[in-house]
Amino acid sequence: MPDIKFEVNIEPISATHQSSLRVLKTRSGRYFVGKCSNSKIKRWLSDFESQLRKHVPERPIESACFVEMHFGFRHLKSASKKDSVQVIHKTTRPDLDNIEKAVLDSLVRVGFLTDDSIVCQKHTMKFFTPKPHIWVNIRTLDP
Repeated sequence: MPDIKFEVNIEPISATHQSSLRVLKTRSGRYFVGKCSNSKIKRWLSDFESQLRKHVPERPIESACFVEMHFGFRHLKSASKKDSVQVIHKTTRPDLDNIEKAVLDSLVRVGFLTDDSIVCQKHTMKFFTPKPHIWVNIRTLDP
């Protein structure tokens, strides 16, 4: 199977993908531990997955694969004019593993991969760039 390469012109998600545990209270006053989901994340996932659907292969990949992801974030407003035209490594939040997880889960939901456990190798970068985007390359590892 040939490599699947595509770019989605969307700002990478800046909030964490994981739902946070909170102590919540029912209407009757009983307390319990529950997960709070973030509607900002849901909106981003919906936008991202709708753009992914344009690139879905005929059949999902079922065997071992390599996934390369580049996350290009918009430069900070405080960046100098000189810096705003360069690619600079991003060392601030979100954590790389959280945005990887969001993208891999979306690749499974939309139909690129049968499961994200088949990803055996990956290479990921996050950086500031003039044009925000997410670039993905998926390559099967079987002969």
